[in-house]
Amino acid sequence: MRKNFQAILSLILLSTVSIFAQNKCIELCTLCQDKQEQTCQLVENHCSCTALLESIRTFQANKDTKSAESQNRPSSEIVDEKSDSLKTANEEASIIKQQDSTITSTQNNEFEANIHEADSSHVEKDSKKAKNDYFGFSLAYEVACSEDYYGTSLGDFCSGSGVSVGFVIVHYFNRFISLNLGFNTIYLSGEYNIKVKRNYYSYYKKTLDFSTMMAEIPFGFRAGIPLGSFPVSLYLSSNIHIRKPLYQWYEINLGDSYRDYNSYDDFAAYSDWEFIHLLGIGIEIKRRFSIELQLYMGNFRIYKDGYNSSAEQGYLNGGESGRFKIEVAF
Repeated sequence: MRKNFQAILSLILLSTVSIFAQNKCIELCTLCQDKQEQTCQLVENHCSCTALLESIRTFQANKDTKSAESQNRPSSEIVDEKSDSLKTANEEASIIKQQDSTITSTQNNEFEANIHEADSSHVEKDSKKAKNDYFGFSLAYEVACSEDYYGTSLGDFCSGSGVSVGFVIVHYFNRFISLNLGFNTIYLSGEYNIKVKRNYYSYYKKTLDFSTMMAEIPFGFRAGIPLGSFPVSLYLSSNIHIRKPLYQWYEINLGDSYRDYNSYDDFAAYSDWEFIHLLGIGIEIKRRFSIELQLYMGNFRIYKDGYNSSAEQGYLNGGESGRFKIEVAF
């Protein structure tokens, strides 16, 4: 008994949904009749409006004709006519049921297609969002203040400056943390006055002009500070730069006569290296463009000193030496 009740209930629900879908199609088809709009074309594809409206018109025409004829016929014929009408209605119900089945199948196929399209769009969007690796170029201006230059004590500590150009590869682990690695070419130059003690009472001055061409490998981490939904974010960075001097020029002038003038240029020794630690703060726009200020926090230089190698602090730290860097990524 319970199973029969469930079957009857299911049949009632199915009939209700079918009638509702059919009534909705009739309403939409009537509104879109003789229109060529894109929306009406979708209604035509879903509801088969041409066949549906034609069947309704045919049914209505037959009904009107039979109604007119029934007014002039005997009651016995009217009874027969009602029987025929009932039969016709049953046939129409069968047609409508078949039409509903077609509409439901079409709608289901369309729904599945929309889901597939939405999933594909979502996957494509996620793929775009998932881009975490960028390649770009960097340009930096540097102020490098020194107390010593390859074993020579300098007098004017902040007379060195230079520029660097190169490329950078940035990998984003997430929206907060990123890693960058690159390669730069650096040109540094400076002019220093050096006081040399002549005797107990007097000093004489000489000058040192130098230029150095170096290759550099910068390696650093960034910790981003996103500003809500804005495409701009702040970040802090910690960087290690490894530099290899390649070629050097320098001039020493003691200032007394032309015989006290000396110039030199040559390839740097294989043992010449520089290691620098920098901390920075910057602004990043959509992972495509960044501006950063970096300050020297620690460094040392290894250089050839006769037959041996020596080490010295190459540059002043803190706010004395630093870099202003621009990066453009793609």
